Amino acid sequence: MPQPPASVDTPSAAYHQMSRKWALVDDLLGGTQTMRDAGKIWLPKEKREEESDYQVRLSRSYLYGAFKDTVLKLSAKPFSRAVNVYGEIPEALAQITGNADLLGRDLSQFSRTLFEDGLKYGLSHVLVDFPAIGGGLTLAEERATGARPYFCHISPRDMIAWRTAKQADGTEVLTQIRFKERRIAYDEAFGEREANYVRVIEPQRWELWEDVEGKGEYMMIDHGDHSFDGVPLVTFYANRKGFMESDPPLEDLAWMNLAHWQSLSDQRNILRFARIGILFASGVSEEEVEGGFSVGPSNMFVSTNPDAQLRYVEHTGRAIGAGEDDLVRLEERMEVLGLQPLIRNQGNVTATARSMDEARTHSNLQAWIRSLEATLEAAFVVAGRWVGVGVPDDFGVDVFNEFSISMTAAEDVRSLIDMRNAGQITHKTFLHEVKRRGVLASEVDIEQELAEAEPPEVIVDNPIVEE
Repeated sequence: MPQPPASVDTPSAAYHQMSRKWALVDDLLGGTQTMRDAGKIWLPKEKREEESDYQVRLSRSYLYGAFKDTVLKLSAKPFSRAVNVYGEIPEALAQITGNADLLGRDLSQFSRTLFEDGLKYGLSHVLVDFPAIGGGLTLAEERATGARPYFCHISPRDMIAWRTAKQADGTEVLTQIRFKERRIAYDEAFGEREANYVRVIEPQRWELWEDVEGKGEYMMIDHGDHSFDGVPLVTFYANRKGFMESDPPLEDLAWMNLAHWQSLSDQRNILRFARIGILFASGVSEEEVEGGFSVGPSNMFVSTNPDAQLRYVEHTGRAIGAGEDDLVRLEERMEVLGLQPLIRNQGNVTATARSMDEARTHSNLQAWIRSLEATLEAAFVVAGRWVGVGVPDDFGVDVFNEFSISMTAAEDVRSLIDMRNAGQITHKTFLHEVKRRGVLASEVDIEQELAEAEPPEVIVDNPIVEE
């Protein structure tokens, strides 16, 4: 069957492939309501389960936000201190550090947004733009107006397509990018609507397309030339798989969080039935049942059968305990996965090599920070090209990264993880030991962490047996 012709908003194949993995990430970040809105995508309906029963179960389900919490904590660590620029920065670029995006965000605030997106999706983009002055001004005249390059953060969710070409030296360069923009358009006196656009950027040329009627049919509403001799985009990678391609670096944690969402839904559903006794009658005739009877402290049921019985049967509680154990194990495993990016990678090294230079080893989080620094430095180089100035050799960007676990401590933590998974130590002991090795901050209260980690629901301590 022939495919419809591609339009300006048609995503590339690589984008489509990556977005399949981003769907779970986005819904977990959206919280309980977003997961409920996704319905059967992440919480399948059981065979023979009535739709009304499923909706009740869905409405009682809530998300334990381990994935979102990990992303926020990891992305905050490098920016507990300000991002520093060292070396002699050209005057034309100096203002970027104090107001990187012309929206009032300094380089640290801008970088954190870029970094957080990379932890979510595996990559994120910086478009180095320059205000459109117009009027055929020279470069000197443009500078006199106060115009300067600035950074625009482009989420990978919005970067829908790109084209590349190979240079003579084998390097791959961008020849076109297409990304979505959303703006609020105002109707009449008080109304507003979301207007959707796609911007196309090529070397020395740009176009802006709008979905004028909101039907997905885009029309080019503006276009023009720019002075940059390429596509001024720089990409930050946290888990690179190819040019402009990546996987979410915390994908395993996301799937485990989904398993917890489904298990907790089952747990709350079984509790709903376990807390209500089922009235059981035996030896009662059909006529006595059809005649009706009331159950209560002031009522009495009479049957002609001397062997008739009327009693409540309640859940034994064994399934409840198994479900609770499953939830606790999942929460502990998610906590361990959240620590993994902080542990320095050592590979297969000898004891001699291990003791030679621990500073050369990096945790995953440190490697991501190194990638971020390189991205920001490249963005400054592109900004310099916009205004015809070079960046000196001693120029660089420094993002705080001295918070990973040493190789010795990493070995200890791996042993603690194995011991915890084998049930040889309690979770409380595990937390105390990783805190002692500097994984957790000194001000962390272990007792409080254990208390707050418990799901906020009432669990029956003693099994209820048939009476």
